[in-house]
Amino acid sequence: MNIIRLFSILIVISCSCGCKKDDIIVKRQTDDKGVVIATPYLWKTSLHSKEPMSNSRIKNQIIYNDNIVIPRTNGDKSRSISLISSKDGKVLWDWKSQFEGDSEYYDIPFHYQYENFLTYHYGASYCINLENGNTQWRHIRDISFSARIGSNEEFYFTYGDIINNEGFEEKIAFRGYIQTGNISEYLTPNFLYDLYDRIRVTTNVLQVHNQKNLLLATYFEALQDWIVHPYIGLYDTNSEKWIWDRVLFLEPTTNFATHHAPIIVNNKIYIEVSNNIVCHDLATGKQIWHEVFGGDFMSTGFIVEDGRVIGNCEDTNMYALNAETGDRLWSVPTAGTGSRISYLNGVVYMAGGSGGGRLFAVEAATGKILWRIDAGLLGEGRDARFRTNAVYVLPAKGNEPAKVIALSNLYAYCFEAVR
Repeated sequence: MNIIRLFSILIVISCSCGCKKDDIIVKRQTDDKGVVIATPYLWKTSLHSKEPMSNSRIKNQIIYNDNIVIPRTNGDKSRSISLISSKDGKVLWDWKSQFEGDSEYYDIPFHYQYENFLTYHYGASYCINLENGNTQWRHIRDISFSARIGSNEEFYFTYGDIINNEGFEEKIAFRGYIQTGNISEYLTPNFLYDLYDRIRVTTNVLQVHNQKNLLLATYFEALQDWIVHPYIGLYDTNSEKWIWDRVLFLEPTTNFATHHAPIIVNNKIYIEVSNNIVCHDLATGKQIWHEVFGGDFMSTGFIVEDGRVIGNCEDTNMYALNAETGDRLWSVPTAGTGSRISYLNGVVYMAGGSGGGRLFAVEAATGKILWRIDAGLLGEGRDARFRTNAVYVLPAKGNEPAKVIALSNLYAYCFEAVR
């Protein structure tokens, strides 16, 4: 073996041992349409303390004191929920205190956060003190509860199955005290009781902002031939009476589902149900507009910002509607089965599950795609993808720029937000 060949082999061995993916310098790249497909990150941190393993998922962003709560693994086939710094990605605390027998895998589609308390249902009910990562409380309930949680400051609403006085099962709203987790029966929708063997489900109870005595309830009731009637009602807790009730927000159908809590903005109620988004007047319950789509909004949900209703549909398009009229303002091809969408400074962010798991940034005013970032171009390899975990957005503060944090299978990446 000659000296030149030996020297070349030593260089290859040296690089294979010492050149790490962490050392790769990511440069800004765009496609032929000018969309950013790679950009330098501010920092990245591993989601796994040892070898990678299947990770958990938190669907809605959880931010506390400008730090974020994410799922991580510790390498011994167990998983944790962790608070990490938005400045540098360092782990501030890990929480792992589920009951024995509960799944090691966390999949948290809904949670409620009040001050430094975070509560969610996953088999049992848990509350974490976000200040220190300690367990505030945890309870195994005697009855089955939905994972959905509504809001009412230090109280929260959840939905559980009871056996009513006639001996039939129905789902009603319970109110819980977030500091202790103690719950009590609170609100039963105005169900008809002529058919007891049919579906009667409370899906959401939501406090109306700035009017603490008003609760908005959505619920479903199946009558003859399993035709389901989706209703909304407005309840006054002072008088303990319905202001208006049993207002249909969709024509009775056999195909029904709402996946997200209603949104109330400027005295208008916005609800997604199956392949529809509807808008009702808060004062009267009267429907203002109704728009039908080619798929549902189960994965990503929708937002109401700057006079627009923006949602990403399972038909793989993102849509913007005029919040007052329901008129379509724009639509743009993105991806289906994505993360919840987040909004910051006129830009919508989403990690798309289909189509390669890209990180999207879309201009809210026009629908112009600004980012379609490929995790494979960040040094992880061509099969890398952004997961449908929450995409976290944080506004600029002091010397810190506005940030977008998204999770791949291996890392949490922090990017400077679109300016």
